[in-house]
Amino acid sequence: METWMWTIWLSVFVIALIIEAVGTDLVSIWFALGGLVALVISLIPGVSWWIELIVFTVISVVTLICLRPLVSKYLKRDVISSNIDEITHKKGLITKAVTPLNPGECKINDVLWTAIASDEKTTIKVGSVIEVLAVSGNKLVVKEIKDDLNKEAK
Repeated sequence: METWMWTIWLSVFVIALIIEAVGTDLVSIWFALGGLVALVISLIPGVSWWIELIVFTVISVVTLICLRPLVSKYLKRDVISSNIDEITHKKGLITKAVTPLNPGECKINDVLWTAIASDEKTTIKVGSVIEVLAVSGNKLVVKEIKDDLNKEAK
C-alpha cells in the first residue's frame, strides 16, 4: 500500500486546491498544505502510510488553527457602505404626515423620501423634526425628535 500512497496524497492536494479555487473563503488550503507535506514524505522509501496520515492530520490542523486567523485578517475586505447607509441617524423634516396606515414624506438634504414611523401606532405631524433610524427597502424608518428643534420649526 505504501507504494501507491503518493497518488492518494497527490489527489488530496489537487482536490483541495480545486475546492479552494472555486470558493471565496479559506476552506481547504490547509488540507492542500497537509497533502503536499504528506506527498513529500510518501516519496521517502520505507515510511508507513499511517505516519503519512498522522503528518497530514497534524499539518492540516496546525495550519488551520495557527495561520487561518492571520491570513483572514489580511484578506479581510473593508465593508464599503453605500450612500444610502450614510442617511442613517440624520435629521430631517416631515413634509407629509406619517400615520399608522399611510407612509409619509420627509425631507433630508433637500431630497424627499418616503417615511414610516418606527412605532406602528405613532402619527408624526407635518413640520416635525425626525431622525432616521434605518432604511427598509425604499422607505426610511424614522422617529420624531421631541426637543427645541420642533418648537422652533412650528
